[in-house]
Amino acid sequence: MDRKLASIQTILSLAPIPGADNILAAQVLGWQCVVRKGEFNVGDLCVFFEIDSILPIADWNAHLRKGSDVNKPLRVKTIRLRGQLSQGIALPTSLIPDGVTYEIGQDVTELVGVKKYEPVIPVHLAGTVRGNFPTFLHKTDEIRLQSVPEVLDEVIAMGIVLVGTLKMDGTSFTAYRRDADFGVCSRNLDFKETEDNTYWKIARKLKLEEILRSEPVNLAIQGELVGPGIQGNRLGIKEIELHLFNLFDIDTGQFRGYSALREFGKKHGLNIVKQVAEGDFGFGNVPTAARMLETANALNYDNGTPAEGIVWRPACEVYSQVLKSRLSFKTVSARFLETYKE
Repeated sequence: MDRKLASIQTILSLAPIPGADNILAAQVLGWQCVVRKGEFNVGDLCVFFEIDSILPIADWNAHLRKGSDVNKPLRVKTIRLRGQLSQGIALPTSLIPDGVTYEIGQDVTELVGVKKYEPVIPVHLAGTVRGNFPTFLHKTDEIRLQSVPEVLDEVIAMGIVLVGTLKMDGTSFTAYRRDADFGVCSRNLDFKETEDNTYWKIARKLKLEEILRSEPVNLAIQGELVGPGIQGNRLGIKEIELHLFNLFDIDTGQFRGYSALREFGKKHGLNIVKQVAEGDFGFGNVPTAARMLETANALNYDNGTPAEGIVWRPACEVYSQVLKSRLSFKTVSARFLETYKE
């Protein structure tokens, strides 16, 4: 399911914030955000901007940009206002053109000129580009549970057992073998092999080409590179490591589930992402978004720093009618986001 950075949504609830006279806590989808008092009533439509949206310089968002940022595009981050956690921005629909009927859930990202924030790639992770990310593969970008809270109803109705794996705070890595061709990619680019490219160094160190060529079908593996020089090395490890989270069958166009990934990692001596939850998540028989977020918020990496969160998938692959794709979503730790100003 493609992420909607800006979409038409409904104000589901409004609540006072202790000690705050001019702002209210609003619920949009599964998100909590702060809005100006008097701007909305419960049930009103709004334009909701998710975390990591880059808002253009425009009159409709001028009140959100202050000081040195007044002439800069605005990145939507997790913040606290008067102690209230706010994740996302809800603004009146008056900022979009009149005379058009908008539907709840409609994507208006392009209409309002919003872009997605992408971290700057460090020099040692850049390289000589062979091409764009291959079209026969899928980019790694899980949707957050708060954006599709109804997916939990689907999970419960289907009786699915989910596996929660630790979300590693690094940079996306893909290696693939397609017939005679072997390639190594970042999130968006396919790199030529050069001596100084970190992606290729890891591929050669782990003998990924030999591993993929030893398999009887065309496969791609995807994971997270973590360690020195990557995202500030928040895990505090001494050398760059690769932790796999996806195994993709190129011939069939299908992902293989966590169980198959675990067997693949064991067979070839490769790290896979750590399992941190399973089944009913320890919450009883009915999982809730709040409880799953609490679990993510409580996690730490081995060095004691807040973990980024959890990726949730079934042990065996399942198609989601809600997501219109594989059943896979994430809960990102608010503690992590606040700690690192994300």
